[in-house]
Amino acid sequence: MNQENAQSDRQPGNGPANKSMKIQIWIMLLMVGGVMLAGTLMVPDTEEERLRMIELLGTTNQGTLIKPDVVITSALEQPPATSLKWKILIAGGESCDDGCQKVILETRQIHILLGKLTRRAERVYLANPEQLDDQELADLTLAHPFLTIQKTGLEKFGELMATSSMDWDMSDTRYFVVTPDNEAILYYTQDDDVTGLLEDLKHLLKYSPERH
Repeated sequence: MNQENAQSDRQPGNGPANKSMKIQIWIMLLMVGGVMLAGTLMVPDTEEERLRMIELLGTTNQGTLIKPDVVITSALEQPPATSLKWKILIAGGESCDDGCQKVILETRQIHILLGKLTRRAERVYLANPEQLDDQELADLTLAHPFLTIQKTGLEKFGELMATSSMDWDMSDTRYFVVTPDNEAILYYTQDDDVTGLLEDLKHLLKYSPERH
């Protein structure tokens, strides 16, 4: 009988090492499940919740935070003012010079690189007649058919941004991240690496609910 018990103890899966491995596997499964549950609970349902979470947990934004966020609806025309998409908004500069054209081109490339998230974002260029005459408008429209070009609202936009922490006299072209609720939350200068915009947008789109 003792010999049979000894043989039973030596059967695969009955040793101390195997019992320890099973315990470790269960611990790992519980940890993974806990992390997934916590991640699900932490995903914000609204833009306000998302911004609050970023503020509480910190962020690794590549762009500069605009404090406080600025609602720019009054500077936008239809349809951007009612769009539920995130916006890459371009504004500023005395004219749409080489620097401005470079920003427009690079932001188009970033928009494309969003891949399956591309449809959740749009690009808007705010200008005025002094920056963009009819021929320049026609050329820009031809070169960038998916860019919304708005020739009103730039002055209002500047007034709104002046109420924020952003120190900007509008002499240079900058680009902004704007939420579906038309809140400008991040800005970038021409000296910034435009790939930072891609990182920020991917992060923001990942943790924000899709709206229809």
